[in-house]
Amino acid sequence: MGQEQAISHLRSLAASSTYSNMIFLGPSGTGKTSAAIVFSREILGDTFATNFKHLNVRDLRYYSVAKAKRSLQSLAKLDRHERTELDEYMSVVFQAAKARLKAKGQKRAPNRSQLLLEAIRFFASTITVSDELVKILVLDEADALDMNMQQALRRTMEIYSDACRFIFITPSITGWSPAVISRSLVVRFPSPSMEVIESLVTRIAKAEGVKIDNDALVAIARESSGDMRRAINILQVAATGSAIVTEDGVYECSETQLVGEVRRVVTLAIDGQFIKARKSLRNLIAIEGYTPEEICLEIERDITRRPFDSAILSQILDRVATINHRILQAKNPFIQLTALLASIGRIAVSETT
Repeated sequence: MGQEQAISHLRSLAASSTYSNMIFLGPSGTGKTSAAIVFSREILGDTFATNFKHLNVRDLRYYSVAKAKRSLQSLAKLDRHERTELDEYMSVVFQAAKARLKAKGQKRAPNRSQLLLEAIRFFASTITVSDELVKILVLDEADALDMNMQQALRRTMEIYSDACRFIFITPSITGWSPAVISRSLVVRFPSPSMEVIESLVTRIAKAEGVKIDNDALVAIARESSGDMRRAINILQVAATGSAIVTEDGVYECSETQLVGEVRRVVTLAIDGQFIKARKSLRNLIAIEGYTPEEICLEIERDITRRPFDSAILSQILDRVATINHRILQAKNPFIQLTALLASIGRIAVSETT
């Protein structure tokens, strides 16, 4: 929903039987994965089950080598709920990666990075069931590929260009290899408007027999921040055990620990209690384990919900963008976020004076 331009583009590609590598670019919860699956079904038709593969890069990157060592025979002895399709696939990939290393004269077991690259290469290298079609490999959360992996992936894309097409799903292509980008068609999935999210929530609520008032509808659209998956989750939780979904109920169930803690940190900074704000920030990173990127994003969301004058809001968001860029450039994240809190307090004081 709300992606008419992207869907129109994909529909034209499918109708013209144009097979190219693609990058589906956009924030979470905008329909990128669903669009990739629907597009692949349209292209592959009856051979979809055998010529399509969906892999999550982060799942592959952190997949345990010890688990991958398990043979298919040992996995077959487990109950269905004790093994997954990924477990079975990685068992085959491990053997392929081990054989590749052995052919190079290396007797050691493959590491995680080698397993990830082999998981991609293994599917791309096998022949298609139909001679008239290509295979399609969807790599979700492709932003987890580092530069070395992208260089290896570029080689794989070149070698198997006649047999396989890649669809990369990512929220950002910042830091991506130009070689990968130049070999791919970028399809953008922007955040949907609040009206689109309200329409989605209304449709689901009606289908599920859930009563929801207008204020709650607006609150869900606002709290989801353009993420339709999150909007559905908020509706589901808010509707549990309640005859009607209200605005208060939405705010109560949508506030995670991170949201609450960041709100408190920003409030302390605005009130001039910098030392307490910095201490809470340190706890979020060192004890609670939240990433600096997550905290910076939540600070931005919290700031936009506060009733600041537009000029003041612009100054703060400009500072947030600067700090976020510095974090991405591998600057010390705690120092940068601390500087952001100081800036928020300084700018907020200027509004009152």
